[in-house]
Amino acid sequence: MLLRVQALTPEVRAMYAAHGHYHEGDSGVDLFVVQDQEIQPGETAFVKLGIKAAAFTPAEGGEREKNVSWLIMPRSSISKTPLRLANSVGLIDAGYRGEIMAAVDNIKTVPHTLKKGDRIVQAVAFSGEGITLELVDELNKTARGEGGFGSTTCPAGEPEMKKAKNDVAN
Repeated sequence: MLLRVQALTPEVRAMYAAHGHYHEGDSGVDLFVVQDQEIQPGETAFVKLGIKAAAFTPAEGGEREKNVSWLIMPRSSISKTPLRLANSVGLIDAGYRGEIMAAVDNIKTVPHTLKKGDRIVQAVAFSGEGITLELVDELNKTARGEGGFGSTTCPAGEPEMKKAKNDVAN
């Protein structure tokens, strides 16, 4: 799978250009936390990863490459932290072009601080095939665009979790 990554800042682009935790053919490519963030006990937080990304299957025999969905999965080392992915595995639809984020729960009774450069999640192809990472200046446009986290079921693209919290508060 080819994963095209558009970094949202020059600093994030430099992080991916010097990605030392990625080897051609790996089934998972680690994604970086791009800013310090403290997550309180019991809190569900959105961790912005500072990138937009699109996945493609390679073109073969005159065919065009195909835009495909992909997964965000926890790295095994996340088990050393009090964090868990709130949705267990994140599905990134083929047409999504917004910022990639990870929704995480702090399941312990103490705050946990993520530091810029930490790696808690990874991009994975459905097939488990190897991933080639390509930095690009811009991604192709899609009908879906930047709507994510429940945008197809909530009014005005409001994230599902925010809507649920508001419903409980009212």
